Amino acid sequence: MLERSEERKGDTGFLADPKRRKMFLILGPVVLILLFLFSSLIVAESDNREIPTAQVKRGEVTIKITESGELRAQDQITISAITDKQILWLVPEGQWVEEGDSLIRFESEKYVISKGEAESSVQVAKADLVQAQSELESMEAKTEAARKSYETLPELAKKGFIQESEVEQSRLSYMELASRTRATRAAVDAARANVERAERGLAQQERKLRQGVVLAPRAGLVVYAMTGDAENQKKITVGMTPFEGMDLMYLPDVSTMLVDVELSEVDLSKVHHGQRAEIRLDAYADTLFSGEVSFIADLAKRKISRITGKPTGAKVFDVTVKVNAADRRLKPGLTTTTDVIINHYQDAIFIPLEAIFLTEQDETIVYVKRKGEIKTQKIVIEESNDRVAVIKEGLQEGEEILLARPESI
Repeated sequence: MLERSEERKGDTGFLADPKRRKMFLILGPVVLILLFLFSSLIVAESDNREIPTAQVKRGEVTIKITESGELRAQDQITISAITDKQILWLVPEGQWVEEGDSLIRFESEKYVISKGEAESSVQVAKADLVQAQSELESMEAKTEAARKSYETLPELAKKGFIQESEVEQSRLSYMELASRTRATRAAVDAARANVERAERGLAQQERKLRQGVVLAPRAGLVVYAMTGDAENQKKITVGMTPFEGMDLMYLPDVSTMLVDVELSEVDLSKVHHGQRAEIRLDAYADTLFSGEVSFIADLAKRKISRITGKPTGAKVFDVTVKVNAADRRLKPGLTTTTDVIINHYQDAIFIPLEAIFLTEQDETIVYVKRKGEIKTQKIVIEESNDRVAVIKEGLQEGEEILLARPESI
């Protein structure tokens, strides 16, 4: 026991001294806090280093509004059904035809029969006319003879060669023949009208027979018409029998093509007549066509959802873009991607939209790396498109900015 007591008396450990022990108890927590803060800074710095960055660039920037649309022709010829004949053949849709090319062939057997019946009617009417004319000639001769006989009798009656009763009888006979002649002349006019009517009927049947083949009145691209109601629409087909006046196909003038797009009310103030546009066809994505805004609707309408087909809450305005060039690849109904050019900067400072953030005070900021530190920088945006923003104030070319909000700020 004595030896152990002596050993404790001779202990020279760091905490053996009461003053040292008291200092350790005071400074220990402070050291731990500093170690924690230091390790947090290291972790935060490590996290910030993993955030992707981009450089502030200088160069050309185009500000544009991009909308999908659909091509249509400004002018087109409509081919309608003049008769109710069955369709036997159609030129393929989408085919280019020249003036005079065959477009449609109709069934014509019943019109061959109708033409034969019309020809028979003409022959009967002409025969009736000949007969009426013959009767008229006979009546006119008899009437003329009666007239001459009557005109000589009054002189003979004065001389006493005949009785006055014979003169009266002659006069009555002449008047009767004259009346019958007038009636026969009216019958001839009626027979002649019947011939003309029958000939018109024959001409109509011949025209219908000739319409068994419809020829293209001008060169163009064949587009079939739609039939049926809005929910059950289908294109015309071989075998169907159209009603008279029904649209069968169209020949659009592809030399002047238009693109119909819908513009959000937010962007309406940025667009004006004559504004430059660029059009790409989904079918020919590598080809760029130039155009210009030719029409802006005055009234807004509800946007129709392409998925549900029902109106949405968004308001849009119809805008028409005229395609400047003529090209056979520009076919009605093709889907387009149309860029309306709002502005073009030759030498602008710009950054990606991903690098722009808003503070709780609605201030526009970016996070800039300067001398190894991350700084918050207020910026002023001139304009932006769907990818980049043109910077008016706050940044310089070559500066490095973060593409995500850092954890340490």
